[in-house]
Amino acid sequence: MITKQALGSLLFGMADILRDKVEDYKSYILSLLFFKRLSDNYQWEDENAKQTFIQKNHREPSARELEVIKKMHDFVIPDGCFWEDVRSAKIDMKNETLDKAVGAIADSNIDKNGKYILKGIINTVRWNEPAPDGSGGKKLDPEVLSNLINYLGAVDLSNRNVTVDVLGDAYEYLIKRFADENKGGTMAGQFYTPQEVVDIIVRYLKPQKGETIYDPTCGSGGFLLNAAKYAKANYHDAKSVRLFGQELVWNTWAICNINMILHGLDARIEQGDTIRDPKFKEDDNALQLRTFDKVMANFPFSLENWAQNGEPKKDKKGKAVNKKDGTPQLEYKKEFTDSYGRMVYGMPPYSNGDFAFLQHIIASLDDKGKAGVVCPQGVLFRGQPEKTEEEDGQNRKADVEYLIRRGFLQGIGFGEHVNIIDAIVVLPGNLFYGTTIPGAILFLNKNKPADRKNKVLMVYAAKKGWYREDANMSVLEPQDVLRISTILESWGDVNVAQTWIAERKAQLNEQIRLDYEYAVTEIENDSAEDIATKTTKLNKAKKTISDKKEKGKTPTKSELKALNTAQAALDKLIADKEAKIAAAKDKADKQRQAIADVETELMQMFADPELRKRYFAIADMDDIEENEFNLNIPRYVDTFEPEEQIDLQKAIADFKNAISGESKIEKELEALLSTLKMGEE
Repeated sequence: MITKQALGSLLFGMADILRDKVEDYKSYILSLLFFKRLSDNYQWEDENAKQTFIQKNHREPSARELEVIKKMHDFVIPDGCFWEDVRSAKIDMKNETLDKAVGAIADSNIDKNGKYILKGIINTVRWNEPAPDGSGGKKLDPEVLSNLINYLGAVDLSNRNVTVDVLGDAYEYLIKRFADENKGGTMAGQFYTPQEVVDIIVRYLKPQKGETIYDPTCGSGGFLLNAAKYAKANYHDAKSVRLFGQELVWNTWAICNINMILHGLDARIEQGDTIRDPKFKEDDNALQLRTFDKVMANFPFSLENWAQNGEPKKDKKGKAVNKKDGTPQLEYKKEFTDSYGRMVYGMPPYSNGDFAFLQHIIASLDDKGKAGVVCPQGVLFRGQPEKTEEEDGQNRKADVEYLIRRGFLQGIGFGEHVNIIDAIVVLPGNLFYGTTIPGAILFLNKNKPADRKNKVLMVYAAKKGWYREDANMSVLEPQDVLRISTILESWGDVNVAQTWIAERKAQLNEQIRLDYEYAVTEIENDSAEDIATKTTKLNKAKKTISDKKEKGKTPTKSELKALNTAQAALDKLIADKEAKIAAAKDKADKQRQAIADVETELMQMFADPELRKRYFAIADMDDIEENEFNLNIPRYVDTFEPEEQIDLQKAIADFKNAISGESKIEKELEALLSTLKMGEE
């Protein structure tokens, strides 16, 4: 059986073959991987079903029974549409053969309701697309495709060699690597949310056995997948929660479906615009949204023209008016009509869709539903309240975003005063792929406990030192996740915090161990080929010298030099490998120590009321109303970063020593110049 590490590294090697050959090459790789899996597993299913029959009946199946066995497949693959058919096709027919194969598979898999279950998923890539230059060639060169097929053909992707967990984890590994390659691009943000943020949300919401989980902007399916993993860890069955998602971008929708299938999950993932065309509705009422137990989401931040009713603004001469960034300035003449009754708190500005997505999420929660939503921090404070002339010298209507946020807090829209905002976590900036906008996590609850109904927990997780600052992004380390999740879980109760920390410490340390082992295997896999090559070269040099010595001849200087060079090259490779492994071990050791340090830090914080104010606040409705329903964290949590204390006496002593040292150097320099001058005379 192949390991997750080996398979992940092998699969990412496909990127080296395809990179710069086509745009969005991840879709090509992930689609080809899926086709190979289905093809390999189809043949394994035949063999496995036959062996199961023999073990159960103690005889070979009859011809008729064998025909029945051969129909027992997860997916249908028509004759002539297997991996081997594509591999053996002539080079000039490779693209066409693959395109026809995946198209036929897409057409052949239909569920009992007549729905094509693989259409647009396995055939999302147009393998036979002509080159755009009209040359008559292919957009994807047949030689490149042949290299891809030969490369991937080296590994058996059936259950015989790859478990569902290993294959699914390797697929996730690919998605993460693709996102890392394009951290600053918007595409990365469309399909990937940092695992640490997903983990915080899933563990706070705690999906229960039998619950429905929904992500309205699901990307590659990270939230849904982790909800299933949580169910497996706690209820021993990943399918004990039901998964639903919607995604706008076709390729990303296909990637999400493949992700669910490769993990062996039964998820319903629909394609379409969640705001304008929501897919999950009640069977007996096409205008009534279906509701769910839990909603998890990372919607597009501050999406302009979310209602698709904006048109480029033009000046008096009919010329388009552009913004500073060169994009067209839009004007919104048409009103958006929400047929599904979601915008009960107010119609958000068409130039910013944050509150449109949030209201969709609230409308998608059942009466006891909970949600964890990644959103820009502006949601917490954008919009101004109404002001009268007596108050500030002018009459000003309340901004709609202010009214919507106030509605979330006061319960306007439900017909009763129910605050649905449960907790807020302010995250460090530059944490999310494709945007530098500072983010936050907003937790919503339609059925808050009595003692929390008029309260909001506010967690400040953007403090310097509570995350790692890489060159291009901020990263939450395991100890940072522990700090955030402990404050969320405990709501200020130290006893709850102690229990939670004990459980999470064990989980995080186990993850650190697995990450370390993964890193070591990856390092060894990456260096194995080079070390083998250098070892062969060294052995060849050694043999040349030993052969000469056996014949009583003296090795030449060039032969001895070749031996030393080969030995030095091999030693360097081995030393580099060992240094990388040592660095991985050092990182794991530091993470484990950091977790222990955060445990001590949190216990000290809970014991000190003044220190607590720097970590979190539990604001009641009176505080929030006094702040005019502005949820900006500095209004409630002490976010002031104290300057480093300076020992004045030590500073003065250091200054005097520096002056004294400078004076001494000046005297030595003067003496040297004087000596040089005398020598010239």
